[in-house]
Amino acid sequence: MFAQVQASVEILSPVPVTDKCCEKDYERLFIRDPEVKAREGKMAYVRPEYHERIMRITRVIGHDRLTLSAYIDHVLTYHFNQCEDAIKSLYARNYNSVF
Repeated sequence: MFAQVQASVEILSPVPVTDKCCEKDYERLFIRDPEVKAREGKMAYVRPEYHERIMRITRVIGHDRLTLSAYIDHVLTYHFNQCEDAIKSLYARNYNSVF
């Protein structure tokens, strides 16, 4: 297992979470078969404490049928869907054309 460890990490939550995720929504969004197989993707490094937490989630809630890669793919898909407009806006504001 490879893990990249940072000495000092400040975790900020600038966006208040108003709606909590219920069990049914969580399972529907994240605990399901992947659309993309892990071998078709790329490697990414995850903090050791997140890796352990994700592995426990996939083992227990996913009944050992959900891979770490599938879970992370679902979380990122949700993130991109929820934040797409903000990402596009920030990207356009910070993008400098080469020409």
